[in-house]
Amino acid sequence: MILGYYRQYPEREETAAAVDEASPAALLRAERCVRIESDPPGDRARLFALIGDLEPGDVLVAPSCRRLGRTVAEVCRTAVLVHEQRASLRLAAERIDSITPAARQVLMVLAEFDRAIAARRRAEGLRETAGLGVRPGRPRKVGPDAVPWLRMELAAGRSFASLARELGVHPTTVMRLARRVEETGG
Repeated sequence: MILGYYRQYPEREETAAAVDEASPAALLRAERCVRIESDPPGDRARLFALIGDLEPGDVLVAPSCRRLGRTVAEVCRTAVLVHEQRASLRLAAERIDSITPAARQVLMVLAEFDRAIAARRRAEGLRETAGLGVRPGRPRKVGPDAVPWLRMELAAGRSFASLARELGVHPTTVMRLARRVEETGG
């Protein structure tokens, strides 16, 4: 049996996609899909239900990679789920049918390429924010200006727990900071 699936784009992307491609439902009907499902943006419940309904020898057809998942890695994960059901995945626009080992290899290469692009963008973003003087990660709750106060309070005999409550952090954070104060001498 041939089953069809496509994900709907968020509204801002849908208008741009309308110019680029034909109706996904019409394309899936042209592929002779017996059942066609679609998910709204951010949801994949119908896809997973459709994959769960696949029987050995069935074919899941998507209009394109972009209509199946947001990233190539997501498309590859979907292909793995489809193959676990002993079915195959066909991407109509790209003319990829995952029943052949060569097509599966192409999907894996594309997934690796997708991961490399994401890593490069992440590194560029970190460099850009570092150039602006912004530190990546969560903001620090206890800054260096609290060190003299912390040293004085610890010398007065206050507990880590009471200092942590006052600073709004976990006692372990105060212990680490106190250890750094002792090691560096300030």
